Order: sequence, then structure tokens, then C-alpha cells
Amino acid sequence: MMAPDLPTTYLDYADIFKFETQRTGDDLAWATANVTPVSEGPWGDVPGVQIFYIGINTAGERIRLPQISSFWRYKPSGVQLAKSDDRDPDALHQTHYISGPGPGVVRIELGRSMPGILIERPKGSQPIQATGLIDGKDFYFRESDGFWSLSVGGVEVVERPDWYYEEEHDAADELSEEAVYNLVAKGAALFRKGTPTMTIEPQER
Repeated sequence: MMAPDLPTTYLDYADIFKFETQRTGDDLAWATANVTPVSEGPWGDVPGVQIFYIGINTAGERIRLPQISSFWRYKPSGVQLAKSDDRDPDALHQTHYISGPGPGVVRIELGRSMPGILIERPKGSQPIQATGLIDGKDFYFRESDGFWSLSVGGVEVVERPDWYYEEEHDAADELSEEAVYNLVAKGAALFRKGTPTMTIEPQER
């Protein structure tokens, strides 16, 4: 199972809200004492904000991040609201952005420690996805239907990476978290030794 967000012992919304509120407060207190905030934004009419980025290692401990992947950068949440009151499903919608006051905290749940690789824990299923940095370059890992791929570097890492590799795997079931780390390490080794890039094929993300 990939990166659970909440402890399974919390069974109702009141407990979840209490847990989230306490954790957010604890994160902010730790970040304020240990991390330099990053100025993000502005985004059009949305003002910029101060963001603390913190890593959560596999032991559940808060740590400083040596680098921040562009995939992890904070962006305000967008909410689309209808411009008309006629409830027409085809009516035009306008996007409104939500960002809270004061500095915020972005938690990055880190995966296995590997030399030169900083990886967030894999997420999802069909596809399984993971992001991070290989030797300071953004990477995007994707696995679905028996194939895995790794994209590294470039302004558009997902669609137009500087380096791309894809391969079929023979796992009978969905990849485990450890299997994902092993494939990322394999891809990183190929990238580092200068394996020629492949042509990326358009696909649904």
C-alpha cells in the first residue's frame, strides 16, 4: 500500500480534524525553529506566501530537506464556481484560488534513502507515481500495466524530459513500495552512465 495519509486508528471526522490540527501546529513550530521559509508566488491576482518545506523520513521524524523538487512546490488550491445561477451543467465556470494567511507548511513524506536520490513515497495505483530529485535534477517515475518509466530533467519533466527510459517488468502483482525504489535506483544508474534517452510516447497521466 502506498503512503497512507492518516493513522488507521482515527475512525471519525472529529478525531481526524483534531489530529490534523495538532500535527499542523507541531509542524509549524518545528519548521519555524529549524527551517528557512521559501517565498512562493504570486500567482496572478493571488498574493505570494511564505512556505516551510519539511521532510518526514521513514521513521516518521521531521528533517530538513537538502533540496526541493519542483513537483513539491506549493500552489494555491483552485475551486471552480459557476458564473450563472441557472445550474446549467454547461455554464461557464470561474476558478477561485484559496490560500491561507500567514506562513504554511508543506510536508514531504520521504521514501528510502539512496545515494544522490531524494524521493517522495510512491502514490496511487494504475498508475503508481513517484517524484523527487536525482543528482539535483527533477525526476518523475510512473508504472502502469506492466511498464515503468523514468523521466529526468528538463523544464517540462513529465512531457518533455531531458532523459527518458521505459521498460517492461515481470511482476505478477502491483509493484510494492520497495520495488518502486529499486526501479528508480536502476533508472538512476542508467541515467548516470549515459544511457541514450528514449522517445517519450504520449500517454494519459
